[in-house]
Amino acid sequence: MNITTASQTFAKGLLTVFQNWKLRSEITIEVSSSGNLIYRVWVKGKAYLPLLANILYNDAVEHLESQKKANMLIHSTLNNK
Repeated sequence: MNITTASQTFAKGLLTVFQNWKLRSEITIEVSSSGNLIYRVWVKGKAYLPLLANILYNDAVEHLESQKKANMLIHSTLNNK
């Protein structure tokens, strides 16, 4: 899973948050077709996506966020046992 931004400051801040949450994460940098830098903040590893989903959607109203959480969890090795 990744979040894409043109802001290096935002990318570094988000990476810090993910690392504080003990998620396997990193930043990659690409150049867009128009020559602008693009920063992708990744959460990697199937075991880490359910952790992120639980953090993001733990207190969410069930009917509003359940589909987003389900999409994050569908590829989890924890759910495929």
